[in-house]
Amino acid sequence: MTDRESFQKKILSIDSDASFNALALALFREQSEKNLVYKEYLNLIGKHSADVSHYAAIPCLPVSFFKTQRVSSIAPAELEAAAHSIVFKSSGTTQLERSTHWVYDALWYEKVTSEGFHRFFGPISDYVIIACLPSYYENKESSLLYMVNHFIASSKNNLSGYYDFEGDDLEYVVTESRSQGKKVWIIGVTYALLDWADRNKKITLDESVVILETGGMKGRRKELVRSELHERLKNGLGVTKIYSEYGMCEMLSQAYCFEKEEFEPVPWLRFGLRELNDPFSNFQIGSGVIQVFDLANIDSCCFLETQDIGQRDAGGKLKILGRLDNSDIRGCNLLYQT
Repeated sequence: MTDRESFQKKILSIDSDASFNALALALFREQSEKNLVYKEYLNLIGKHSADVSHYAAIPCLPVSFFKTQRVSSIAPAELEAAAHSIVFKSSGTTQLERSTHWVYDALWYEKVTSEGFHRFFGPISDYVIIACLPSYYENKESSLLYMVNHFIASSKNNLSGYYDFEGDDLEYVVTESRSQGKKVWIIGVTYALLDWADRNKKITLDESVVILETGGMKGRRKELVRSELHERLKNGLGVTKIYSEYGMCEMLSQAYCFEKEEFEPVPWLRFGLRELNDPFSNFQIGSGVIQVFDLANIDSCCFLETQDIGQRDAGGKLKILGRLDNSDIRGCNLLYQT
């Protein structure tokens, strides 16, 4: 096992705040030297690794840097020559410059997303994976699309794939999946799920069916707060839970929620906050601009400040409240009333 593989194993084996903190500090020391963009940012704000003894005090790089800089801890020549490197780009809904995340090892991303799936839902092989993501098909560099493609392949079931949520295809897939003893994991853009819920008359769903919405109406319907959206989907589809996912192209890990609108991160991911009007006031409990400490980002930057506003509780769960003013709306945008 190489040093890199050993370190990756430690990340996916994190089981306490102490082990998370130790690895976060180790990555901070490394990335503050090897990631030239992050290193320059730290110099400009006058922060150094010797000043930090807990991950919550690690300065977070604004994700806007991914629009203009190559944020990587790998030398450019090595990154471009890597056998499994891949580039993810944010979808965006305007002509604004998109964020670009250079990922050194796509196989590591597959491992991280698979481990996250397993922790929340169980083995992927237990499921038929159904996806309806029409607004993502145009962005072939979408990290979400890559993740779903990986899940479909990992399920090793011919029923898994992309569907348009129209006609009788879904009825057949759900029925056939049950006959195989398989559960069904459905991920869809919000407006497509609502369209399906409004016309669903044939399929009786139960707890063996997981439904996950990606957020955003793409101008197809009025935006809804997440609680109202989930109630409409539960009533229309006859299920007791609707899941949501929190992620972005700049981070490799995900958080999931299915109740109380609270996102629970995987063990190698933590959330923090800062004051809306003070970029250097980090804290852990309350409301503010969301910061992410994603240790899966071992080759780029683990410590990021998003353009989202949220509320974090003492247990580390996060409620999404909206977007910062003047921030670009992503393709997988948050739900809020206008």
